[in-house]
Amino acid sequence: MAQIVKRVVQSPVCGSLLGTCHNVTGVIRGFNKEVFASQICRRSLKTCSVRSSSSASGGNDLSTKRQYNVGVFGAGRIASSVHIKNILQKRRLNLKWVLDDSPTSVSSCKDLLNLHDTPFYSSEDREQLLNDESLDAVFVFTPTDTHADYICESLSRGKAVMTEKPCGETYSDIKRCYELSEHTNKILLTGFQRRFDSTFQEVFKATRNNALGNLRFMRVTGRDSPKPAYEFLRNTDTGGCSLISDMAVHDIDMTVWLTSAERPISVYTMSHMHDPIMKEIGQPDSGLLALKYESGLNVIIDSDRESPYGYDMRIEMFGSEGMARAENPRETAAVIDVADGGKCNRLFNSFPQRFEAAFSKEIDHFIDCLDGTDTPLITKEECLLSMEIVEKGVESFRSGKVEYL
Repeated sequence: MAQIVKRVVQSPVCGSLLGTCHNVTGVIRGFNKEVFASQICRRSLKTCSVRSSSSASGGNDLSTKRQYNVGVFGAGRIASSVHIKNILQKRRLNLKWVLDDSPTSVSSCKDLLNLHDTPFYSSEDREQLLNDESLDAVFVFTPTDTHADYICESLSRGKAVMTEKPCGETYSDIKRCYELSEHTNKILLTGFQRRFDSTFQEVFKATRNNALGNLRFMRVTGRDSPKPAYEFLRNTDTGGCSLISDMAVHDIDMTVWLTSAERPISVYTMSHMHDPIMKEIGQPDSGLLALKYESGLNVIIDSDRESPYGYDMRIEMFGSEGMARAENPRETAAVIDVADGGKCNRLFNSFPQRFEAAFSKEIDHFIDCLDGTDTPLITKEECLLSMEIVEKGVESFRSGKVEYL
């Protein structure tokens, strides 16, 4: 009998047998509980255990799962240095085209990723591209002010969408995108990649089931490295506060996620323009958001456009029963201690290095959603609450007063 069970477990059709034959599963449960458990284990949103492409279920096995034809809007910095590279590495995805209006970005992307045989198009071609019935999904990595239109055009033509954060510049834009996603029954995933980072996931798990008691204080630190180009800063949310809407939006999403979308009652912004060029632009390069909650929780989000010692993203949560903290990983874990002192390695230089694994898991999650085996981890309600906080933070920046939600 043990030999029979061994053959069943090692058989390539074991997965289907486990799902359909109660007798076989009963035998296997008795002789090999770990094998059986691995077949039925699925990610729970409450514990945020994100499946990877190397999971035992064979998520990227082309012999059992179909390949998806995808297109990409955007060939700029984050698209070419992070997202398109990851798409090319996923055997479940077939990149059909890239769209970008900048000749410089197109040339750079082609050279960086050796995409000289991949078709590149301009925004004028997008209607024709989206009418392609063989296209399953699109990725939107263009400037934020184009997101909502590109997303809605894609959804209305039956394409699933994954987009960089946020999916729109305003609350109404985001609401429009998600309502169309619901109407067309097509997936819309907003790319807040930090939710897929293992360090932040550990902190998230520690907040479940009131493990920290009544939350009293949270600090979210976001200090960028290197400082973005002035050209970018001049053209990002010129009518608002780009430090909040472009940068701190990630920290706000972390706050929404870790508090299970608890709604703050007020937001207050303090900021300063240290850099003379930023003062000329009219945008702060350093700031702080203070959020007050009816439950008694106080949240401080501190943001800076330039950290000289590396990319610095940290979280600390303190409650009546304990504390959880997410520290920064470093380039290596080596620590050198000698008689006259010690040293450790520098923080990662920037987001492509710090969140390399999280960006890849984000794409895997989108594939799972396309398969129908999962639903988007980032929800409509969370995205709308994040944007409400962003907009109130910008109002406070302008008024210098506490703004209430």
